[in-house]
Amino acid sequence: MTFKIESSDHNIQSLFPSPVYSSKVYNFIRIQDEITSCIDQVEFDMREDWGQTAFLSDITFTENIIGKYNLNCLRCEIDQHLRKYCSFLEFNVDEYDCNISSSWLALFKKGNYGQLHSHGDADISGCYYYKTNGEDGDIFFESSNLNLEASKCYSKLSGRFIHKPIKGHILLFPGWMKHGIMTNMTDNTRISLAFNMHFLKK
Repeated sequence: MTFKIESSDHNIQSLFPSPVYSSKVYNFIRIQDEITSCIDQVEFDMREDWGQTAFLSDITFTENIIGKYNLNCLRCEIDQHLRKYCSFLEFNVDEYDCNISSSWLALFKKGNYGQLHSHGDADISGCYYYKTNGEDGDIFFESSNLNLEASKCYSKLSGRFIHKPIKGHILLFPGWMKHGIMTNMTDNTRISLAFNMHFLKK
């Protein structure tokens, strides 16, 4: 897939893009109620070897909190946005079984952050912003093409893209894309629900 800029005398193609999808959810109140109903039952823990990173509902990233607590409205919402995202990618989701292989809640108090990481072999990863004031820790994505930084004329195409969290919004992005969360410098507690998806041929 390429992005094209065309005019009468030239043609520029942006090769190998890494699309990130962002949208508000359609069933905000129902999704909030679903998560609110289960969040008091969740025991949050922090991985000591990672420093002051987020408090997590699952430090092993092997559980599926969406399935465990029957967050069915959120699951349906993810499916709807996934179809829009995959349509842009020209990927036919109907030819595959889409499995949410893992999902977890992440809680960021003042001083917490998310270290730079990727989600391994997940085909598509994402998150839903359950609680945020928009100033309590931006998510950032880093360029997957490290060679751009070595060139004077391409260096501005590399680096970091910053996205502010918005309550009730969902993000979808490639699982291999490196990203992190900037330090929460506010007194607000930021809570998001992250998930990984894999596609299996029917």
